[in-house]
Amino acid sequence: PAPITKTTFAKFTELSVENRAEGYTVGDTVFATIEAKNGLGERKQHGGDYFYCRLMSTNRKGDILGTGIACDIIDHGNGFYIASAPLLWPGSSTLFVDLVHSSEAVAALVLESAASSAKGVHFVSTYPSGEEVDCNVGLRPNLGRSLCNLSQPEKGSSWFCYSDSAGNCPNVTYTETRYDNRVSFVGTTPLFNRATNFKVPIKMQGNVIQALPECKTETGMSERSFKNKAGYQSGFYLNGQWRSLQCKPRLTPLSPEQCLKNKVICCLGDSTMRQWYFALRKYLKLNDNPTKMRRKPNQQIWQVPRVGYRPSHNITVYYRAHGLPLHNHGPPESQTFIVDTLKEIGTANGENTFVVINLALHFQLVDPIFYIQRLQAVRSAILELQRRTPGVRVFIRGCIRHRNTIKVVPTEWYSYRLNNILRKTFASLPGVGFIDVWSMTTVFPNLGDIHPTAKRVLDHVRLFMSYFC
Repeated sequence: PAPITKTTFAKFTELSVENRAEGYTVGDTVFATIEAKNGLGERKQHGGDYFYCRLMSTNRKGDILGTGIACDIIDHGNGFYIASAPLLWPGSSTLFVDLVHSSEAVAALVLESAASSAKGVHFVSTYPSGEEVDCNVGLRPNLGRSLCNLSQPEKGSSWFCYSDSAGNCPNVTYTETRYDNRVSFVGTTPLFNRATNFKVPIKMQGNVIQALPECKTETGMSERSFKNKAGYQSGFYLNGQWRSLQCKPRLTPLSPEQCLKNKVICCLGDSTMRQWYFALRKYLKLNDNPTKMRRKPNQQIWQVPRVGYRPSHNITVYYRAHGLPLHNHGPPESQTFIVDTLKEIGTANGENTFVVINLALHFQLVDPIFYIQRLQAVRSAILELQRRTPGVRVFIRGCIRHRNTIKVVPTEWYSYRLNNILRKTFASLPGVGFIDVWSMTTVFPNLGDIHPTAKRVLDHVRLFMSYFC
């Protein structure tokens, strides 16, 4: 190997890229060594730092092009990290690495979400009398108010509200979210300093890599590049199109209309799954039928149940929310639980029914034990659905990577944690596919918005359809 070059940034992190003396060829693996240091410039003796890393094709000016892949990062627990990615295309590529959070910041994030509900966030419910009270997955006792236990363990739901002024626990008619302010705790302490230790791009020498092509096939890709792929990457972007590394695409894929003829698709989850519904509605030219619901003045209920239908091909697409906690206001009918929705799926034509489930973003600010409880209930409901409706195909859609910092989703690290929990919970469940959009949104992450762009959502939908089209 050629001599390793290093660049230190803010006395925190050193990064080096190991280049082979004879250069790179498509199919090789790119490795980078990251050395984390404390504020005194000393190498840290433990791991836990959180990095963001991708390998992207670039032009001579250094502009990012439409080809890229997410990197694996191995934490050796002693201040050293190894980032790696297979090199799957020829030409110039650049390794981009950011220090997102120091290990000390990660510990603060864990503490912030542990054992209690989020600070400064209030789920406010309205009783039939018009009286408003605070609710959440966990509430501390309040002088003069008893607690109403509205939990539904069979649905994985822990939920408590304060009683009304008379000490009673009537049915809730409406729930909305209010914030003490819109500023997240992330970015407001020395642990989250954009100049030194929070989303800091690591500048280094040797991060621009030139790769020669090798043994091109008819598709223009190296056979060795696919056989020697490293790590867990599910795929990569090639000229703006997602290419799977886990399975080969059909040579003659069906058109969307023919593929989904006589099919039923159920999109269950948060607003990023609602984006799937709207993408499918446009993609398949569906008639849209939202459920009419009561709402407060000047408030639109985003999470209303919806059904889209295309008579000419007998295609039906449903959308349902995942239940509280949900940062979207509305009556209980807009906050349906996934467990209940799965029970509504009929027993006939299981092979023509597809279910896609995602839930994560609205659980970022609470202790992950509540998230695990919900996932376990959903897992049991999926097993029951499979027994009741043989042939039904269920997919878990992973979390998206977002790089914004707002009150509701303060940091991508929370999504990273939930994505790992989500994947592990359903990994051993037979007949359930996992749609890895974390890798996709690592290559092209969300920056100023929680929601992926329409183009990226369509990429997600096409990946889902590639399983059976």
